Amino acid sequence: MQTIADSADVHVTTLFMHFKTKADLALNLVENRVGALRQRAFDARGSIGFFAFFREEALSRAKMLADEKDPELTFWNALRTDADLAFASTTFDSDQTDIFARFVADEFNLDREHDYTADLVALLLLSAADLSYRKWVTSGRRSDPAKEISDALDKAEPAARLMLGLEH
Repeated sequence: MQTIADSADVHVTTLFMHFKTKADLALNLVENRVGALRQRAFDARGSIGFFAFFREEALSRAKMLADEKDPELTFWNALRTDADLAFASTTFDSDQTDIFARFVADEFNLDREHDYTADLVALLLLSAADLSYRKWVTSGRRSDPAKEISDALDKAEPAARLMLGLEH
């Protein structure tokens, strides 16, 4: 919490007035990020297709990753590696999957209660983006994260389209 307070240029006591633990702070940040994604997805429906929307979101993340000085990058790395933040990380992953799966279900008229296709498509593309992120990190951040993510989506998207019956 001290490191977070220092980065935010506030006294740690001020931070504790709003958040009891770093897990509470992380969950709040995740909820804000998820809320913004949910709104962007809602606004995009009907004006842009799911695959274009997903790619835009993924490449936007790649741009954030490329800026190593971004404090948000430090937060998202900690979210994946700090055991105290596991709940926030799981919440983010679950909510993000739900948002993308809803988009797919709406666009392709799928009933998520009886058909897992929308969720599978969302999970496939999210996994492709996550794997490319891991590849970028393990390369010592020497590669281009936008290229890594784009290459991964180029491989995953045809399989997702096949699941939806769009390609044979």
